[in-house]
Amino acid sequence: MERPEVIVNVASSLDGAIASSEGALILSTTEDWVRVHELRNSVDAILVGVNTILKDDPLLSVRQIKPREPAPLRTILDTSCRIPLTAKVLQDQERLPSIIVTSKESSASKQDEIRKLGAKVVSVEFEKNKRYLNLADVLKILKTQFGINKLLVEGGSTVITQFLTNRLVDIMHIFYAPVFVGGKNAKLLFEQEAIHNIGDAINCEIQTVNKLHEGYLVTLKLKKDE
Repeated sequence: MERPEVIVNVASSLDGAIASSEGALILSTTEDWVRVHELRNSVDAILVGVNTILKDDPLLSVRQIKPREPAPLRTILDTSCRIPLTAKVLQDQERLPSIIVTSKESSASKQDEIRKLGAKVVSVEFEKNKRYLNLADVLKILKTQFGINKLLVEGGSTVITQFLTNRLVDIMHIFYAPVFVGGKNAKLLFEQEAIHNIGDAINCEIQTVNKLHEGYLVTLKLKKDE
């Protein structure tokens, strides 16, 4: 396979919200957070979109448990190179390296500034619609140039939606917190226009359903198109 195995992990309310318009919602329990860090510790890279960086400024490191070495590469999809130079994922590059994936049209000077901090910067083409980076190209680069065989995608909703829409997800873990938060103005797990024919849906096979503290962890395998 010319791309890494792609695992999506996300915490969701019962009505499908994974974040509010203001940023992250704390939906995972302490027990689930330990599971997330164990999962991070098992992959070669962790990927999020730049909006997650702008709103939440996560470290994207392995905590809660003893981290293995080398640390998973922190990978940021950033079409226009909007990431602040002060972002946590751009600090301590010797110990916690990062890759910024941007478009070929983004600012060359900003790319150079990021490289001066020690992070890697790679550029790819847009998809045909010119809205999103070509994820197939991104995955191929991550595999061939950086040796990433297992990639964990953690968000946000736009990134997860694009991976699902392009059928580039192998395994998906969804932790459902037993809460309703309201979908209006929320960031949803799958932000795609609703289909009118169920035959056009993205089909999944449920692998396991496990009670995890107060919520449920559902593990899915995406069915390949026939």
